[in-house]
Amino acid sequence: MGKEIFPSLETHLYADEKIKQTTLYYMLGILHPRTRIYYHLHHSDILKDFAFPFVAKLPRASSRGRGVFKIDCRQDLDRYLKLTKVAYIQEYLPHTRDLRVILINYQPVIAYWRERAPGNFRTNIFQGGTIHFDDVPPDILTLAQETARKCHFNDVGLDFINVHEKWYLIESNMKYGRQALKKKELKLKEIIRDKLYEAYTPSVF
Repeated sequence: MGKEIFPSLETHLYADEKIKQTTLYYMLGILHPRTRIYYHLHHSDILKDFAFPFVAKLPRASSRGRGVFKIDCRQDLDRYLKLTKVAYIQEYLPHTRDLRVILINYQPVIAYWRERAPGNFRTNIFQGGTIHFDDVPPDILTLAQETARKCHFNDVGLDFINVHEKWYLIESNMKYGRQALKKKELKLKEIIRDKLYEAYTPSVF
């Protein structure tokens, strides 16, 4: 019908699709941890390309930190490969926290650190991670906005980690959590309404 939709088509198409997201990041030149995809006949090549430890994820249905594994040994890898025919393998970049930026219509509305719980390499809140709002660097907001526009993701939570003074995009979450918004007493429906109203209402002089 020639009408714009919200969220954008790309936001829908790349939701919960790690393989598609990684392919998109590489195509657009977005800094992303080294990642490879292995189909069943090529599982034996994983240890040729990656040394322990590394990260393995289920290509789909791995939100909230579920389906994300730190692989420390061959036994860990074997257990993971029993769960999926398509292996999504990613280099492990040591970190104690990541930074999530939520953007609505390409505008940052909140940014916060997610610090991992002791004994857990994942920072997800549902995996025991904690939220902190202090010392969010201003440059990450600009980077997040540029990244969202490149990907055409206009309703998204982007997760970054800083390693050796470089920001790596880990993934894009279209089903981002609401806990941080609640802590700041922000109402998502009102934010979406206001951002869309600002973008599509002509200025009155």
